[in-house]
Amino acid sequence: MELSDTVQPILLRVDKEDPAAHTDAVAAAAVACVLAFARRTSDESWADWVAGRFTKTVRRAGPRPFAMLTADAPSGTVVIGKAEAAAFEPQRYEDMPRVLRSLQVSGTQLPAGNPAPAQPGSPLIVLNRDLEMSTGKAAAQAAHALLAWYLELGPEEAAAFAANPDAAAAEVPAARFRELSSGPGAGPLIVDAGLTEIDPGSATAFVAAAEVPAPRR
Repeated sequence: MELSDTVQPILLRVDKEDPAAHTDAVAAAAVACVLAFARRTSDESWADWVAGRFTKTVRRAGPRPFAMLTADAPSGTVVIGKAEAAAFEPQRYEDMPRVLRSLQVSGTQLPAGNPAPAQPGSPLIVLNRDLEMSTGKAAAQAAHALLAWYLELGPEEAAAFAANPDAAAAEVPAARFRELSSGPGAGPLIVDAGLTEIDPGSATAFVAAAEVPAPRR
């Protein structure tokens, strides 16, 4: 099967004066990715993308352009702590609105900060801390992991998540990452193609079993 040449844009709101916590932004981007898919009104722009690599591009915008660009985003605006994110349907780079295409994609790095408390029962996205991924890269990998997890849910579970969407993200050392990723209840393990930041074949993220608590900083 020929791979899709489309990419899903995900936009992060980045306020330089009052930045969100890194893991809150990562989680918000992941939830936005899933909601854009869950709330789709047609499979036309999604079918090939979901069957392929479901490639994403995470971009950043200041508060004003973020509000303008995301007013009609299919995901709506996802808010976790101070973080805000929105996601769109998959599209070709050349078909993206020029203003969205012009936003910076690389170098997005938010501070560790004080992440919002995880809500009971929310999926926990675990990331490999040793890879030292930027916020933008981690957000894309978390989105991949959460969508892979969502696609394995039954219809009732998927509907329940879409009706009450939330997630938390945590970065753990590589040894703990490997231990948790092979544990019962872990979602699909995401292995990166290595196009940006990290080496090909690097295991980056997965959704952990519900009973695994997010580590406290």
